[in-house]
Amino acid sequence: MTGGFGTLMQSFDAKNYLGKRVRFSAAVKTEDVQSWAALWMRVDKGSQTVEFDNMQDRPLKGTAGWKKYDVVLDVPQDATSVFWGVLLDSAGEVWLSDVKFEVVGTDEPTTGIRPKPLRSGPVNLDFQQP
Repeated sequence: MTGGFGTLMQSFDAKNYLGKRVRFSAAVKTEDVQSWAALWMRVDKGSQTVEFDNMQDRPLKGTAGWKKYDVVLDVPQDATSVFWGVLLDSAGEVWLSDVKFEVVGTDEPTTGIRPKPLRSGPVNLDFQQP
């Protein structure tokens, strides 16, 4: 890729994973990644994202040989879909091997962040600093 943003992804119904913790893992190799690359996964309930991790706090940059990475999220009982893949922001190349998607125990720590719930209405309409 020479610029912009790209992702290779899959999505599926969450029904077989409700109430479980899942791990998406892969061996990743990068070459000349100018901005960042990462594995990513998202769990949705309808049109709302309830779990998310795109490794932005641990991005892959530059050139590196094969190394295993993973993303671990909980799938709530009311989740409807799971999305997962690899992303590349800007120039560079990224390869995947040994891709796995599996249920793990709760002793495996999650890697994602839970999105903050939306406010019930607008705030700070005069744009004053707190």
